[in-house]
Amino acid sequence: MSFTSSNPNVTILVAEEQLQTLRLDRLYRSWRQAVQGGALPGKEFLDPARHPYMDGMLLVIDVETCEGDHCRYRYRSAGRHFIEALKVDPSGTYMDQHPEAEFAVQAIRACDLVVKSRRPIHARIDRVIDGHTFRIEFLLLPVAEQDDAVSTILIAQLFTPAGG
Repeated sequence: MSFTSSNPNVTILVAEEQLQTLRLDRLYRSWRQAVQGGALPGKEFLDPARHPYMDGMLLVIDVETCEGDHCRYRYRSAGRHFIEALKVDPSGTYMDQHPEAEFAVQAIRACDLVVKSRRPIHARIDRVIDGHTFRIEFLLLPVAEQDDAVSTILIAQLFTPAGG
């Protein structure tokens, strides 16, 4: 399997921005509604039944050991659309083990930014996977499962064929 990526367009969401992609905007609004008094949503927000419109498009990432401004991230689960596009299920593996090193570095930087800022991130990137060009749109949402620290990141990924 071969990959190439463009530089991502990354935005930290700090207010009530409206995302152009309706499903991502709906998920972002749901996350905003789940934020209570500044406290991040808890583990119940990770339940895919809460987000049926994102069926098969969600990744759950565990935030593991953090040193300084960098953490290590493990894929807890991956939606079927992600698995079908990459032809691999990353569940149980670490983000730094992604088959495309450049993409792993970009993804880790985005996750580090989510953990540090405690804010959602919206990103777009063009990728060529096995000769097919895709526009991939991401929404990374911080979740605090036990205390107020970001312990998990819910990532929505939409793969759109180029020109689609």
